[in-house]
Amino acid sequence: MGIVGSPRKNGNVDRLVQEVLDGAEEAGYQTEKYILNEMNYSGCQGCNHCKTADECKIDDDLTGLLEDIREADAVVFGSPIYFFLFSGQFKLMEDRMYSFIDPGFNSRLAPGKKAVIVTSQGNPDLSAFEKAADDFAEVLKFLGFEVVDIIRMVNGGAPDAVLARRDLLEKARAAGRAL
Repeated sequence: MGIVGSPRKNGNVDRLVQEVLDGAEEAGYQTEKYILNEMNYSGCQGCNHCKTADECKIDDDLTGLLEDIREADAVVFGSPIYFFLFSGQFKLMEDRMYSFIDPGFNSRLAPGKKAVIVTSQGNPDLSAFEKAADDFAEVLKFLGFEVVDIIRMVNGGAPDAVLARRDLLEKARAAGRAL
């Protein structure tokens, strides 16, 4: 499954996530893509209901996405970098992933899940914002995911800039096939 945290439909992150999903389909996976900007949801409310139950108490458009993460063999997480961090849409979803952690701070997710992280940034200096994806990779590892690839795009200010980056499109598709 793929999660797009960019508000730009058919933008760089969306296209790269789709390439990973297309590669996964070539490898025999069934895929589904969520566009967070098209969903109606709220962030974590800090109620800790998920520590006495196995799920988040909030019932909104994110409920099904969280359940699909639980059931997926692999997840592609994509977000643009906005002012040093993943998008607000993505962060709200990430905070709700707290429901995957039990009261003893162990993951409730089945082991063996794989993840690919996709980012795009306008800044041409790759090192400027590497920390955002690296930090999220640590979250995923804590939850038990194996992060198999991080696909980072620079100079991604224009929504279609990735179309000129055959290398990244091919890397994304190969990452999907390798899942």
